[in-house]
Amino acid sequence: MTRIAIATATDAGYLPAACCQLKSAWEHVADRAVARLYLVVCDVGAEDAAEARRYFARHGVEAEVLVRDDVADRIRPITTRWPRAAYLRLYFDQIFGREFDRLVYFDADTRVRAPLEPLLSAPLYGAPVGAVHDFIYYLTGNIRRRRRELFLAPDAPYLQSGVMVFDWPATLDDGGLGRARRFLEEHPASCQEAPDQDALNAAFEGRWTPLDPRWNLHELYLMFGGAETPHIEHYTSTKPWSRRRPAEWRAAAAWYRRELADTHWSGFVADQTALDIGRARLSFLRFRYGPRLRDALAAHAPIVLDLAGIARERSEDKELPWAPRSRRDVETMTHALILEAERRCPRLLPPEAVLARA
Repeated sequence: MTRIAIATATDAGYLPAACCQLKSAWEHVADRAVARLYLVVCDVGAEDAAEARRYFARHGVEAEVLVRDDVADRIRPITTRWPRAAYLRLYFDQIFGREFDRLVYFDADTRVRAPLEPLLSAPLYGAPVGAVHDFIYYLTGNIRRRRRELFLAPDAPYLQSGVMVFDWPATLDDGGLGRARRFLEEHPASCQEAPDQDALNAAFEGRWTPLDPRWNLHELYLMFGGAETPHIEHYTSTKPWSRRRPAEWRAAAAWYRRELADTHWSGFVADQTALDIGRARLSFLRFRYGPRLRDALAAHAPIVLDLAGIARERSEDKELPWAPRSRRDVETMTHALILEAERRCPRLLPPEAVLARA
C-alpha cells in the first residue's frame, strides 16, 4: 500500500488559510487510509496552534499539527519579504522520514477543487519531483533573466513550487532539498525573487517531471478568465481574504468566510468597501494595459518616457512586465503544457517556443 503525506507549511499570518487548505485537500481524498495530513508550522502561538487542532477536530479532518520552531531556528531568511515559514518545505527531509512513499506539498494559499487521486498517483517517470511550470515566466519573457540568475541551461523549464509531488525515498536519496539549502546560502543574490522556489529550481534542474497545469492554476490564469477548470486554485498575489481582492475572488472569499466563521479567525476575510473594489479593478487594469501603453509611447511618443525618466528600451536584465501579451498566449501555453504532461507531445524545451509557433 502506498503511504502518502500531504503537507502544507505556514506561520501565524497564513494559518487560517492553511487550515482551510488542508480541509479542502481532505475533502478530495477518496482513500483516506493511505494519506496522512500535516500542518507544519513555525512562529505560531500556543493558542493559534490549539485553534488549528480544534478546527480540524470540528470538521472531522484527520490532520496533525507539527510545531517545528526547532527547524525554523536553523533558517536564515535572505530577504525580509519572506518569513521563515516560506523556507520550511526546504527542510522537509529533516521532518519526514522514509515511512512515506510520496509527499505532496501544497502552499497555504491554494484550494483543492477536484479529486486528488490523479495527482497523488501521477507518474513521475523516474524523477524525484513532479511540479507545474510557472508559465508566467514564459509568457512574459522573464524566464531568460531567471535562467541567467539561477545558472540554469538556456532552455531549462522553471517550476512553480506551490504544488509539488515528491517520490519521497527518491528525494531523500537524491539530496535535492539539501542542495536547495546550500544554493540559498551560496547565492542569496540570485534568489531574491522567490527564494524557496528559485533554490528548488536550481537544485532540481533536469530532475523534475511536468504535471498538468490544472493542478496549480495560479492567479494570472484565473484573472484572465481562462477556459480550463482548475483542479487546484492558487492565489499567488492578491489573496481572497484581502481588502484589495478582485471581483473574481468573490466566491473564494465567501468560502473562506464560511469555513472560518466558527473560529477565532472569523474576521480573517476583510470586508470590502466600494472604494476597495474600485481600487482592485483599477489595479488589474493597470497591470493588464499599462505595459501596452508604455510600449505605444516608446514607439510613437518616446519623449513622454524621457520626461518621465523611463527608459525607451526594456532590458532583460531587469524584470519585464508580468502581463501576458494576450489571452490567446495564456491559453496556447496552458494547452501545450497539458499535452506535455499527458505525454502527447515531446518535452517542451524551451517551453516558451510554443508561443512563437502559435
